[in-house]
Amino acid sequence: MSQYQTNGTVPPSRAQAEIERLHAILSERNQQLQTIEQQITHNEISTKHGRRNTRLLMVLCAILIVALSLGGVA
Repeated sequence: MSQYQTNGTVPPSRAQAEIERLHAILSERNQQLQTIEQQITHNEISTKHGRRNTRLLMVLCAILIVALSLGGVA
């Protein structure tokens, strides 16, 4: 019988290897999470700027339409 079967404990080297494996997985997932958070933040900023630019373009078009309808450009 192995040591695990006889006393119900995991050998220290196996336990340490498992802990290191789990740490590596956790570090990788944290890195992925940070990358995704950065992408989301960048997308939110881009969307905000895009909306602002769209509103500005709509205002300029409205001013142009009003100017043309009043005969400002003859």
